[in-house]
Amino acid sequence: MNVRAHHFALPGIVLLLWLVTLAANAPGQLSFDSVVQLMEGRSGNYAGAHPPLMSALLGAFDHVLPGTALYLVFASALFYLPLIALLNTARPRRPWHWLCAVGLVALLASPLMLIYQGTVWKDVLFANLSVTCFACLAFSARQGRSRLSLLAALAGAVLAAALAAGIRQNGLVVPLTAAIALVIQIRQTGQRTSTALRRGLAFLLLAVGVQLGAQHLVQATAARPIPGSLGWGLPVIHRFDVVGMVAHGAAVPARDSIPPEDAHRIGEAAARGYHPSRVEAMDSDAEMRAFLRNLHKPMLMQLWWDMLRAEPLAWLRHRAAVFRWVVLPPDVRLCLPVHLGVEGPPAAVGALGLAVGVRPQDQALYRYAAAAFGTPLFLNLTWIAFAAILLGILLRRRCRVPGDAAMAALLGAAIGFAGSFALIGIACDVRYLFLVPTAVCAALAHVSRGPEPAEMADAPR
Repeated sequence: MNVRAHHFALPGIVLLLWLVTLAANAPGQLSFDSVVQLMEGRSGNYAGAHPPLMSALLGAFDHVLPGTALYLVFASALFYLPLIALLNTARPRRPWHWLCAVGLVALLASPLMLIYQGTVWKDVLFANLSVTCFACLAFSARQGRSRLSLLAALAGAVLAAALAAGIRQNGLVVPLTAAIALVIQIRQTGQRTSTALRRGLAFLLLAVGVQLGAQHLVQATAARPIPGSLGWGLPVIHRFDVVGMVAHGAAVPARDSIPPEDAHRIGEAAARGYHPSRVEAMDSDAEMRAFLRNLHKPMLMQLWWDMLRAEPLAWLRHRAAVFRWVVLPPDVRLCLPVHLGVEGPPAAVGALGLAVGVRPQDQALYRYAAAAFGTPLFLNLTWIAFAAILLGILLRRRCRVPGDAAMAALLGAAIGFAGSFALIGIACDVRYLFLVPTAVCAALAHVSRGPEPAEMADAPR
């Protein structure tokens, strides 16, 4: 295949795989969380367990076309269209470029991408928005762009970064790293460091401002005040940490609310009910459930802090065990590697008019995925390693090719995002780190683009 044929073939293959993904999954695979968020979006009643922006987007698309089909097209477009745009300028000049292109196609055809891009999860939307953000930054670094197209690319990056930050509680890593990438790109044009820093700061402030504006809009249109998602999430982390520390040898400090005999029983219950793979394992023990239910938020936070100060090694052992399950689970089948079909609360399913169950095509997709459960495909550590390798390649060539800084920042954001689960992880679900393989896809698309000689001649050295 010559270069000209490659110019049309790769974007065409990606487009075909996108259409196959939509056809195989439409109107979308819906888990319990997906149904809850769709119901929140349609009713305007937000429970606060998730950042409400995802639910609001589902509600907006549901208002135009009931269900999730229109949303699925939108969310997947945020991933596939940037890849097509990156590949549309591909000029492979070395075997390495071809290898990246082939690897990208293989990854897009894998059950990981084929199923996840058809699943209505905030983790997928967050990952796709991140890809759009950094792809827009990469386009803004290209030579010969008009001022209008440059501003459009930067505006797209700001909007995508803002939405990504509002979709996940730890999503602020996206606008932060995007601002750093913009500073590097501006410096590479020969402009002063102070100018680059001012524009990077302006980018970050704009993204945060748009995020806050979007949150205010959702709050203003909600049927009732929305509880803060951090107010729900932090106590869950603290409860998991308390039980995990006890299970790893920490003693429950005796206090007025916890007599010594109760502290001993709590330790035994933690040993029975704790498992680092999932916070819900604690619910299997009635005594542990009763203990945790009686801990009010201030009391829980104080207990967590006292135990952390007294037994930091127990906390580290607990967190290491949790993170091990997140990135390298002994049995990936326990970590919800895929979800297929529709399931959710019966009342919400009935109100939304959804058909619960698994279709024949879903069964076929599951068989396709199950064949890879014993391979590295569904191990998050696999994609962290690939992201680190690609990041090393971009840094080794000193981000000299236009777009390198943006892709390096995307990979760095993905690795940093994955690392945050060492502190906040509460379950080993594969989807939580879906940003990492999507970042690898974007980087492969970028690296497969052989730089033009003129670009290398003008690149900073």
